[in-house]
Amino acid sequence: MSPRPRHRSVTRGIARRLARIGLACLLVLGIAACGGEPFVPTGPCTADGSAKGAYAELEAAVPKAFRGTSPNDLDSGRACTPAGLGTLAGHGVNELRFAGATWEQGSDSGVSLAIFTDPDGPALQPAWVAEFYETGARSGKKVESVEAIDFPISPTITARRIDVLNGESFQTIVVYERSGQIAVALVADSIREIQTRAAHDQVVQEAIDAFGDSRSPSGG
Repeated sequence: MSPRPRHRSVTRGIARRLARIGLACLLVLGIAACGGEPFVPTGPCTADGSAKGAYAELEAAVPKAFRGTSPNDLDSGRACTPAGLGTLAGHGVNELRFAGATWEQGSDSGVSLAIFTDPDGPALQPAWVAEFYETGARSGKKVESVEAIDFPISPTITARRIDVLNGESFQTIVVYERSGQIAVALVADSIREIQTRAAHDQVVQEAIDAFGDSRSPSGG
């Protein structure tokens, strides 16, 4: 198999696994949303979708590096359908905009760092986005456990962390507010590749650190 098809296959595999725990049809990991209607980033929103450069200002807010490397994919998009919005619709969100970058980590693992915002509705709340992911996680067919906790990432910032055991994959979503937007770190680690929960937790911490908001109480 040539390198390019393998790259797309691996990226899509990671995206599908993370999408199943909260994004439904909308894949925030650099893959265009499903459905046949073309994605148009301007004008009234009629279809979920994403494209590189669709919302450059949101893409600029996404970390540029993870573990010293550039992402395999970076794009942005929006969702406005019931499938794309999920539980967010119940909070009055009519359009969700996002930008996300994805880093492949091994053949069956990956990290995505994303920014979410509501362009013209109520101020998007981190609790709503966390609910969005947790609801999707609890409906997953291969999900064995879901644990959601408040998770301090600095002396002044407390995130919502959702840990999922999904088949042979450790999956974690960390959601918090930064600069008036919602930051989300998503990590999926194949248990065969990562081996231990402690090793997975280290990747999660590095993903949070990539946003630049994680600080120890001493400032280190």
